[in-house]
Amino acid sequence: MEQDRPISFFSFPGTAAAAVNFYVQLFPNSELIELTYFGDEQPELTGKVYNASFTLMGQSFYALDFTPKEAPPASWQTSQFIEFSDTHLFDRIFTTLASSGHVLMGPEPIAQFDKAAWVTDQFGITWQLVHRAA
Repeated sequence: MEQDRPISFFSFPGTAAAAVNFYVQLFPNSELIELTYFGDEQPELTGKVYNASFTLMGQSFYALDFTPKEAPPASWQTSQFIEFSDTHLFDRIFTTLASSGHVLMGPEPIAQFDKAAWVTDQFGITWQLVHRAA
């Protein structure tokens, strides 16, 4: 485990494997490092993700499944912020996340960014995506 820096940890209501695989396929420079599953010791979680370790665009993340009843509620109180240098990559990521998610804002120009968007994806994770014109 990496030390001395924050790492985002996602909690899912039984959808961690699908979410992690979706993210690793969507974002460039991403990799699934480890995926382990609950065994029979917790029947309601058998076959669900016990620990997922992965990178998105070179940044480390962890994920875990809870039962739908125990999973924390999704909220856009916190979000993942990505500043893009490539407008085509911004467009591709936004379009993919929005196609099965919920757009909270944008894309639109705001402050120093020529494009800014907030979108909550199909798994309940909120992303702030921005592109700064060169």
